[in-house]
Amino acid sequence: MAFIFLDYKMKNTKLRLWLITILFLTGLPLYAQSEAISSALPDTLVREILDSLKIEVIKTDSLFYLADSINFNYDTEIIKLYGTPKINYQDTEIIADSLTVDVKKERAFSYGFTKMKDGEQLLLGSNVRFDVNTQTGILDEGRSLIEGAYYSGRELRKIDKDIYDIDGGTFTNCDLAEPSFWFWAKQLRIYKGDKIVGKPVIGYVNHFPAFFFPFITIPIRQGRHPGLLIPSPDYNNVDGFVIRNLALYYPYQDYADFVLGFDVMEKTGWKGHFDAQYLKRYAFSGGFNASFQHNLNEYGTFDDWGLQGNHHQDLPEKSSLDANINFVSNKRIWESSSDVNQSLAQRLTSSISYSKPIGSSYLNAASYFTQDLINETASVSLPSASFYLSSRPVSELFNVPSDSWLSNFNYRYNVYLEHTGVLREKNYSFPDLIWNNTIDPVDTTGQTFLNEHHFGIKQNAGISHSSNLFGWLTLGQNFDYSEAWMDRNRNEDKFARGNSWSASANARFNLYGLRNFKDLPITAIRHIVTPNIVYSYQPNTRKNSDLYSFGSIGISNSAETSNLSFGLDNTWQIKYGKKGKETKLNDLLYWRVGTNADLKKKDKPFSNINHTLYFKPGSFNLGNLSLNDGKYTLSKIKLGYSSQFSAVQNPYQIHLREMNLRNQYFSQGISLSGSAPYSKYFSPPKNRDFETFETSDSLKTAMETFREESSSSDWSLSLSHNVYSDQDIFHSESSNLRTSLTCRITENWSLNYTNYYNLMTNNMLSQTFSLSRNLHCWKMDVNITLRNDYWDYRITLFNTLLPDALKFQTHDSKKY
Repeated sequence: MAFIFLDYKMKNTKLRLWLITILFLTGLPLYAQSEAISSALPDTLVREILDSLKIEVIKTDSLFYLADSINFNYDTEIIKLYGTPKINYQDTEIIADSLTVDVKKERAFSYGFTKMKDGEQLLLGSNVRFDVNTQTGILDEGRSLIEGAYYSGRELRKIDKDIYDIDGGTFTNCDLAEPSFWFWAKQLRIYKGDKIVGKPVIGYVNHFPAFFFPFITIPIRQGRHPGLLIPSPDYNNVDGFVIRNLALYYPYQDYADFVLGFDVMEKTGWKGHFDAQYLKRYAFSGGFNASFQHNLNEYGTFDDWGLQGNHHQDLPEKSSLDANINFVSNKRIWESSSDVNQSLAQRLTSSISYSKPIGSSYLNAASYFTQDLINETASVSLPSASFYLSSRPVSELFNVPSDSWLSNFNYRYNVYLEHTGVLREKNYSFPDLIWNNTIDPVDTTGQTFLNEHHFGIKQNAGISHSSNLFGWLTLGQNFDYSEAWMDRNRNEDKFARGNSWSASANARFNLYGLRNFKDLPITAIRHIVTPNIVYSYQPNTRKNSDLYSFGSIGISNSAETSNLSFGLDNTWQIKYGKKGKETKLNDLLYWRVGTNADLKKKDKPFSNINHTLYFKPGSFNLGNLSLNDGKYTLSKIKLGYSSQFSAVQNPYQIHLREMNLRNQYFSQGISLSGSAPYSKYFSPPKNRDFETFETSDSLKTAMETFREESSSSDWSLSLSHNVYSDQDIFHSESSNLRTSLTCRITENWSLNYTNYYNLMTNNMLSQTFSLSRNLHCWKMDVNITLRNDYWDYRITLFNTLLPDALKFQTHDSKKY
């Protein structure tokens, strides 16, 4: 056997042609070999360099090959390699029964079975013929593996640097020895790293010809690239048959995606839309959608438009700018939308806001426009702004130590500025939008406005004090002052002003009770009782009755109040389990009771008593459940439960035999979850044709076998129930049940199901089914929604490796 290693400068013509010929044998895979150039560093001992900045680059190459015998004829300039020759050039490898290189004619040939590898590109075939001068080649009975896809054909031809033709060619990305699907084309052309084009094309599913296409283009380019999107058929009772998303996609560098598309409706015309998504990390992000619809219906022809968008911008000093655009000319444009939020929308809001942190404070400014689609009215805020200073210790204002008595005092401040407008006139003008106040001509009193604007400023300031007395009693005091200025009052007085103040004090403490147990599953129970009392006072503010209240601008307008609030919190905690492995439930049971007393009222000063009760045992591990004599095991089973009850009592209607609980509400939820094994008893064999290129890894093979034979998946079932009654919870006025199920039925089938059921009327309010089927290299999703007078279904079949290129879907909906 002969081993030869060549290291040379590419100056000799014959040797250079010989090396190029061998190199181009690797061009038959579907991706071109890139020329490798290495730089030879100049000898630092040589000083006779005229230009120290100029370095001579010498192209070098290295080639290693081995064969049982090598024959080189200097007269005919033909090199022959025999005995399973192997050639390695950089990351390229060629193995064949024999190789012949005709240096004079610049042609190369391989005979018998040939294997080629160029990086990640693999190729199998026989009888290679390659012309170095034209850079074209032919491979008989070729098979290729590129980026997880398999190609084969009677004859593979390289007709250009990045273009390959295959006669009687097949394409699939199924990795089974007997593919579950493939495409066959009489003429198949592959554009390297771009697309596959074929005509005519037959799509086979399990050897059955399921699809026929006179012409097909399948994009195989990795990443984002311009192209046509695959449209999807649709049907609904409003539009009839629909072809959606006849669209052109264009990406802009790494920052944005643009889609220009059309929907064609059988009954109602057509719709065009332009969509954009953009993102630059740490700078900005957002999206934009503009649509125009030419609508035909029984009432005539209408042209409607819609505009939606959002934008977020990060600005210096941690400030940010956010904008949302949401406009439609008429709700007709969303009549057949599958988006529930659009079809049920009653109001649309557009806004722009700015936020900037200033130390521990925040400055916010915003404007918004809200469109009422039902009443055809609008409201605006042009603009609104606020400055919020969170609670801070007073001691920092006077530069005193943190342990000073001033550290128990805290101050806060915020200010609001707002201009709001309500536009009730359908055909309002731009001045109406900005400021004009228009009196309703129907109202003879002149007090009702069609278009009404207000402007005002409000500021709030407060100071609070907290202390701990005797180490267990927590005391607190609070004082708040508010002042508002506005453009006018109800008497049309300009620059009206109002103010109010309030004060409060509170006290609270905790009582603890602990009980330990021996030889019981529960080792300890702790009961925490927290009484609290709050007194609040506000003087008479009827003087503010002539002031408006709008947006965030408003001032108290009430009689003098003096209130005393009582609250009692009860919390039960438990600890259970063996010593050293105890489990704590800190909020097993919680019960809060509260009421309020109006000290200014002489008759029945107490308000209703409010009760809130929570029971949260959490989730429990039930272990494993063996079925069928241990052949099937449900593992990691967990049971969870929680419930809540609330009610109110009139303290003056409580009797010994009648608790008089009103507004009773009870809700509970239970969940069961776990894992289930699924076994593959008859796993189809994989395509092993290209395994000879890889080194066997017994550990990897064992792990793959283990994963194929058994897998585990979570499943869960949850039920939630809520009941309401004004007087008796056991004779409820409303009772609803929600169910949710998520599971894998088999290794390849999964199910999601939710429903909402009215137990009082025995009426199913809504149901949603989602069924998914894994078809090895394909996946099918079936989604069905049933809701009162509306139903909707969508079926999607897509290839898991090429979900955008190989995707088929249909959709239908109807509203009665």
